Amino acid sequence: VRNKSIPSILSAALLLAVLMAPLASADSGDETITVNHVVLVDTPPHPEWEWNYSYQVEVSNLQMDVNYIAVILYKQTGDDEWRADWWWDDIESDGDQFDQPLMLQRGCYFINASLYEKEDLNSDAENATVLAAADLDFVVGTGTCVGGVYSEDAEYPGTHDGGGGTDAGGLPGFGLILSITAALGAALIATRRE
Repeated sequence: VRNKSIPSILSAALLLAVLMAPLASADSGDETITVNHVVLVDTPPHPEWEWNYSYQVEVSNLQMDVNYIAVILYKQTGDDEWRADWWWDDIESDGDQFDQPLMLQRGCYFINASLYEKEDLNSDAENATVLAAADLDFVVGTGTCVGGVYSEDAEYPGTHDGGGGTDAGGLPGFGLILSITAALGAALIATRRE
């Protein structure tokens, strides 16, 4: 009778260990943070002005009794200095999302989101443990970024390629004036020949 109870106890212990494994791994740092998108909100009247964008960050796989904080930084590609940072300190549960507007000049940018335990970051920011991090490269404007260098792909509405000369037909009123002048000139030449 004793020999049968020992394997039963071991089987039960093994079954409990297997069932508890997902709970233990959820507590072991599986938190995630994601930069879902950076999207254009509004195009400026002139391409040299600031562009209105918005980004969204999301957290998941959070532990129940932990207070979290996320730090979101962005910079222009090639710069050593971060341009701005936001501290998202009201994270409450899995799936929470943080939306924030950005006003930026055209160019190539980089955004970084890092998730921390709030108490850890507040007590020693330089040595705080990053629980999860996400990065995203994005472009502001109508151009593209290759190797961190911004270039315009298409002509922005209302601007012309800087080839030096201008097309008189593209200037308001001059196309019509040139057409009337040409018609009058042709009529004058035709009447002189008669």
